[in-house]
Amino acid sequence: MATTSAVLAGREEELSALAEAFQRAGGGQPSAVLIAGEAGVGKSRLVSEFAAQLPASTWQLTGACLEMGETGLPFAPFTAMLRELVRTIGVEEVRHMLPNGETGELGRLLPSLSRPHSADETDLARARLFEQFLALLQALGQRAPVLLVVEDVHWADRSSLDLLTFIIRNQQSIPDVLAVMTCRSDRLNPAHPVRRLLAETERMAWAQRMDLGRLTKSEVTMQLRGLLGHPPTPELSETIYRRSEGNPLLVEALLTSGARPGAPLPASIRDLLVAPLEQLAGQTQHVVRAAAVGGVHVGHALLAEVTGLDDSALSTALRPAVASHLLVVDGDSYVFRHALIREVIEGELLPGERSVLHVRYGETLERHPHLAPPGRGALALELAHHWRAVAKQHPQRAFAAAWDAAESAEASLAYAEQSRILETVLDLWDHAPGVARRLGIDRRSVLDKAIEAAMLSGEGDHGMKLIATALADVDPAADPARAAQLLRHRGELRQALGQPGAVDDLRTAARIMPPQHPDRPRVLNTLTHRLLTMPCDEEGIAVATEAIRAAHGAGDIQAEVFASINLAYAQARTRDLDRQLPHLATARATAQRIDDHAALMHAFRCEADLLQGAGRYEQAAEIAQRGLAAASRAGLLRTFGPTHAANVAEALIATGHWDEATEILDHSLELAPAPSFRAYLLVLRGSIALARGDIPLAESAADFAHGVFSWGISDAQDVLPLICFASDLALAKGHEAQAVANVEQTLARNEAISTPRYLWPLLVLGARVAHASPTLPAALCEFAAELPVVGPVQQAQRLTFTAEIARVGRSSHPSAWDRCATAWGELHQPYEQGLALLRAAEAAAENGDRQAAADRLRTARHNADLLGARALLAAVGQLARLARLPLDSPPREYRSPGQHSRLTSREHDVLRLVANGRTNREIAEELYISTKTASVHVSNILAKLGVSSRVQAATAAYRLGLVSPE
Repeated sequence: MATTSAVLAGREEELSALAEAFQRAGGGQPSAVLIAGEAGVGKSRLVSEFAAQLPASTWQLTGACLEMGETGLPFAPFTAMLRELVRTIGVEEVRHMLPNGETGELGRLLPSLSRPHSADETDLARARLFEQFLALLQALGQRAPVLLVVEDVHWADRSSLDLLTFIIRNQQSIPDVLAVMTCRSDRLNPAHPVRRLLAETERMAWAQRMDLGRLTKSEVTMQLRGLLGHPPTPELSETIYRRSEGNPLLVEALLTSGARPGAPLPASIRDLLVAPLEQLAGQTQHVVRAAAVGGVHVGHALLAEVTGLDDSALSTALRPAVASHLLVVDGDSYVFRHALIREVIEGELLPGERSVLHVRYGETLERHPHLAPPGRGALALELAHHWRAVAKQHPQRAFAAAWDAAESAEASLAYAEQSRILETVLDLWDHAPGVARRLGIDRRSVLDKAIEAAMLSGEGDHGMKLIATALADVDPAADPARAAQLLRHRGELRQALGQPGAVDDLRTAARIMPPQHPDRPRVLNTLTHRLLTMPCDEEGIAVATEAIRAAHGAGDIQAEVFASINLAYAQARTRDLDRQLPHLATARATAQRIDDHAALMHAFRCEADLLQGAGRYEQAAEIAQRGLAAASRAGLLRTFGPTHAANVAEALIATGHWDEATEILDHSLELAPAPSFRAYLLVLRGSIALARGDIPLAESAADFAHGVFSWGISDAQDVLPLICFASDLALAKGHEAQAVANVEQTLARNEAISTPRYLWPLLVLGARVAHASPTLPAALCEFAAELPVVGPVQQAQRLTFTAEIARVGRSSHPSAWDRCATAWGELHQPYEQGLALLRAAEAAAENGDRQAAADRLRTARHNADLLGARALLAAVGQLARLARLPLDSPPREYRSPGQHSRLTSREHDVLRLVANGRTNREIAEELYISTKTASVHVSNILAKLGVSSRVQAATAAYRLGLVSPE
């Protein structure tokens, strides 16, 4: 955007705040600023003044969101940034900055970067595009600080907003970048999509909002002094301040209009902004009005064609407009000095004038497509915009232009825009039947594309409306395949939106889809996935088996791989895990061979989850780490990373590596995942906090998770862990009755009893508080008698349940608790083992065996010491005092073989990577922690080893045998 005036007055505080934000970014801290204010208050002027003060080495990437009808130009600001970067350093240098030297999906935005090799047009391609743009920012930041400016986000298309939100969410991985956004606060109604961006920034500790207010009287005087070149008279200052109310744009407009005390002034702001135009010659007014219909930015050659003037005549007509500051020259184009001026001028046009100009623009761009603004899809969007404005007079042209624009939006992965444009196609359908036949499209396929685009863009509510429209026009008996597809989509959206009826839709879709239809395998896969998530394993096995047969018959290898993963996963949960692991490995290899990233990530997640449930935590963490590595290679680390990282964290929590798990969880939460996944991560993080005595953090985690997970809209695998966590929290706060109520209410729900893996922990918790309820012990025993036991983890939980129930009847025996402790010890779960040993010590003390009680209590305290489990430590200490059991001095810190006595387990991992020559950022990516955390670990390692450099640390690591030469 052009500046609003030649003088910046009264913005010293804001400039200082921006300088501080830039300094934080340059110092390795993430930083983002949203500058909001009314039109004409000087947002763009402030940013340009700030940018001019930055060091010459700073990368300055600037792009503006463009107003273009209802949709905007997809990814316009980011395309502009890429174009300027390529112009500055060249295509090859840009490629050199990207992973593996590949521009990948960025070519969808800027053709000179080449189109991606993959024909993938799904949400994964869009996710890869986002991650590649972030990787580019990261590479730029490693060379010099980056100022990324996105102007006029109130005009942003949905796709640009999504990418901008993604960048801000992930700024901790690009801390050398200062993101600055400007938006007009007077354009933000409650339903405006930018409200979502504002909500995102409010959750980010590194993001701040800067509301730019109007100028004071003294600041207006300062602005006038700069504009006039001398101090204004007090009367002039007073008059302009009173009429402008401190808006810098209006200050300049009033001065330009010749405001003097006693002189007549325009009656309204609109009149004020149009006044300079009305003082110019008729030809100039005609050209400026034509430019206003062309947009904020219009090329000289395009304007010449539209107005019918040659170059000389056009320049003559425009020169007065430039001199009066209505327009600003920008290369070979003209830009309105302020968007508000363009809005006012266009708004003053009569309907007939506006229509004629839209037709001229449309016809000119059709004859001379090279005159369209640069950027992939700009021509199609421009044509669609102009012909849509005159759709009543030219429905066929509007229809054809909208269809081309929708295809262009799809190619750019701008699915939200594609869906909205396709609605225009549908609106015009009855007015352009000949064009539809010529293009070879039918109304049903257009509606299907609009539904798919809405789903890919995450616009669930909009997608549901489109599906309702489609279902109203389909007869399931006459066209069961189409009805099945629509029900499948509705089932997926109902699940995503937390609405009931999702699985019923999917079951109906699978039932009515014709046996030989090529889409049947994918419908069955969707149902299987939902069934296994609920879970309904036996039904899931049957449907997955059917999906494999259908996919094999249809020759759909992708669907067959996905079905094979689902089948192995379901059978491993209910039968023999070891027999299914080879099937998962085969499916994973096939997914890798056919380059199916979604199936590959699904396979890694399923296998890690199975190993976790079986208590094979080291293997589970290894598989999850491999999933992280595969996601990184695919350019999808931030898309799939949190899922695999959570699997790693779960394994680390179980095996007592709480510090490492905390680092991974905190980093995943910093990436601002979706609410459902954030709630899942917070339950894990809150469980560590609770065990370590941090009640406030645990309360905060529980509060958020309760706002997301609930029966009826969430699955048992999400709700049951939350109920256990919330009940533990209630017990820690002395609210035993609440814990009892939680257990009793949960057992009364049918959906709670479908999953032994998540129900056994609830039964154990219930047994701990069963003494407080006369009916709970019998109910718990009834459930336990019917509940299957799959694998050693559930076996240890059943032993613990049995011991706790016996304790309620005051028949607890140390041997029962010893068996529990042994089972948990064999699973390498020190916290659960410590709890069992505490109970064993308690039972031994009650039986008078003080020596046995003390021995068990010492080991329990040792485990609690290693974990930092304050609650367990407190319970150990309380029992020791009550039973008067003497405990030895605290045991020495545990260390694994080959670990330096002063290094923690995590520091040992970091040292291995330091010895391999990894940077802090590379260490952070491999361990899935923040760069700041990696830096802290490296500093601690240097101090503990008594060295001053990474090279010396690597040398010491090899010398001490901490890292193998291999």
